[in-house]
Amino acid sequence: MTGSVRWRSGTARSGLLAVNAVGLTAAAVFAAVGVRRPGYGQPGSVTSPLTGFWPASSAVRTWAVAAPLLVGILRGGRPAPQLLVAAGLVQLGDAALGAHQHNPRMTALPAVMGLIHLASAQVLG
Repeated sequence: MTGSVRWRSGTARSGLLAVNAVGLTAAAVFAAVGVRRPGYGQPGSVTSPLTGFWPASSAVRTWAVAAPLLVGILRGGRPAPQLLVAAGLVQLGDAALGAHQHNPRMTALPAVMGLIHLASAQVLG
């Protein structure tokens, strides 16, 4: 069996889909927290209407990618590889922004999930 065939077995495929679903859900929840409390990701920061704009725009982008992917996963279908690539690139972009701000909380998990989404696009697609 080749590597891609093994990943398409029921248990391995279900596990990979579950990891993607958990990561997408976490991203959507953190996006909602950011909209509700714009200074959450930057302790000690002062919030204003402008500082609230960036978490809101990030949330819209996150939800636009996460919602159709989660629906596809939860319906038991095959998620579109293009959406997995988009989710991976969004997460890697968030990780780059977190690294630029020297914020490990905004860097590590998005980087890991970005790589998982990109790998999943290849393996599940």
